[in-house]
Amino acid sequence: MRYRWHTGSVAWLIHRITGILLTLYIFLHLYVLSNLKDPESYREMMALMNHPLIKLSEVGLLGLVLAHALNGVRVTLLEFGVPTKLQKRLFWVAFTTGVILFIAGGMPILGGGH
Repeated sequence: MRYRWHTGSVAWLIHRITGILLTLYIFLHLYVLSNLKDPESYREMMALMNHPLIKLSEVGLLGLVLAHALNGVRVTLLEFGVPTKLQKRLFWVAFTTGVILFIAGGMPILGGGH
């Protein structure tokens, strides 16, 4: 018997994975911040922030935040009584909104928004 992936299952998996990755990011972020006590290490870190790989990771972080937040809104609407038969439509509205916001937010990060 094969398992069929339904929209709700995919949304659940996306929400869990993005939540775990965002939690790991918070710990990494706090570690980096705790090591920026002197002005020289701060200047070095700010210089590193212009590296293309760092810019790409910032766009990835934007994608994680958008996916987790918009899926959270979808789950909240379902918890507040929106009929579950609308779950698939809510997923695609959240997905489309996320793609639009990802493009709009990612362009300035990568330098294409000036």
